[in-house]
Amino acid sequence: MTRSLKVRFTGVIAGLLVLALLTDRASPGFPLAKVGSAVGRVIHQTLRPERSRPARLVVPVVARASVFALADIPSEYLALYLQAAHTCPALSWQLLAGIGKVETNHGRTTAPGVHSGVNTFGCCAGPMQFNIRNGPPTTWDTYGDGTPTHVYQPQYAIPAAAHKLCTDGLANPTQITHDPCPTVTGTPAQHHAILAYNHACWYAHQVLTLASRYTTTPTPPPPDPFTQALAHNPNLQPTTTHGCNPQPDLANPQLDLRIQSLLTVMASHWTLRISCVHSGHSRHVNGTTRISNHTLWRAVDIDQINHQPISPTSPTTRALITWLDHLQGPLRPTEIGSPIPLGHRPYFTNQAHQHHIHIGYGPL
Repeated sequence: MTRSLKVRFTGVIAGLLVLALLTDRASPGFPLAKVGSAVGRVIHQTLRPERSRPARLVVPVVARASVFALADIPSEYLALYLQAAHTCPALSWQLLAGIGKVETNHGRTTAPGVHSGVNTFGCCAGPMQFNIRNGPPTTWDTYGDGTPTHVYQPQYAIPAAAHKLCTDGLANPTQITHDPCPTVTGTPAQHHAILAYNHACWYAHQVLTLASRYTTTPTPPPPDPFTQALAHNPNLQPTTTHGCNPQPDLANPQLDLRIQSLLTVMASHWTLRISCVHSGHSRHVNGTTRISNHTLWRAVDIDQINHQPISPTSPTTRALITWLDHLQGPLRPTEIGSPIPLGHRPYFTNQAHQHHIHIGYGPL
């Protein structure tokens, strides 16, 4: 089947995949081999990978998808993740979808470089954020199909991402024994492959946690070694002086992935006193009926930096605010309350934020 014909079938196949996911009674997902013969033939014919298969291909027989996955991933993207993951022995569609979520929210973000041009770092483009400015050859030249404009189209970018992850460790996972991210769930091969995509253990943690949520919906979430390490980081010092109890919150897996990652990065630059996360904070934003992001585990308050109180005149306060202002990509907050008025989003200042910095995120 030609590439153009496959593109035209994307919507049809997406519907078939989601229908199968929703109607299977034997498991949370569906085995392609057990779908009705007519549907099965269409799916397998249309989802036949275009790249040559690795020598020791192991095709997953069950595509387990949680309720969260079905609600969060656009159907056409779900179909593409399923198709692309079948080309690599140790690559799950959930891991591939985790990268798509962290990078561009499955192509839905309006940030620069997703649908045209390059991102704010001047390098990367498309729903899977391939580097099109390094090289030659660029990362897209190496793993894409050779057409520059295809980097913006998920039907080309997602298979290219699968190819890169496979090349970077998931083609032969048993050969990788050193683990670069021992506090992150997952295998050494997964960590190597993800770090080759974005060299940060917090990034691997986000991707693999999302992959887990796309597979199952644990209630309550199991203990997480990453959040346990976060709670014991000596540069994150909780205090109860403001009526909150952030110590247990830092170890709670319900803490938003972006808060976990941001605190990990900030703790490598500064010593922070954490004054509030979730426990003890009011349910609503002060003076309103709007639910606080603290209530939803999506916010953190800081009242000291390097043992210096937050204040409008503190150089350390301004240094942290300036650093936050330059953040781009998945770690950029949705809201930042501080004593320093920068006059643009996501910053705000008022009387209630003269002595602490509030950092919050919108829905994941």
